[in-house]
This record gives sequence, structure tokens and C-alpha cells, in this order.
Amino acid sequence: MAWLFGKPLLFNYVIMVLYSMNAAWWAAHGKWADTCYWLSALAITATVTFGYKH
Repeated sequence: MAWLFGKPLLFNYVIMVLYSMNAAWWAAHGKWADTCYWLSALAITATVTFGYKH
């Protein structure tokens, strides 16, 4: 697991894929508040991953 946790960018990609899958699942079940929750989590993670230059 060091290959995943040792590379923050790769870890964030995995997390964003999981967030997208959660959002799609909730949308398919008509739960829009939960869909928005996961899309918001995705947006925050994407902002941190791509929006900041460290």
C-alpha cells in the first residue's frame, strides 16, 4: 500500500474516483442531497489537488 499512500496525487485520484462513484450511485437512486454531498467532497478534493501549487 506504500505505492498508494506514498504518492499524494495518486491517492487523491483514487479518492476522487470513489467520490464520483458514490455520487453516481446516489443520483441513480434519486437521493439528490446525498449526490450533492459527494459532488461537494469531489470538488473540495479537486480544488486541493489541482488548485494549489505547493
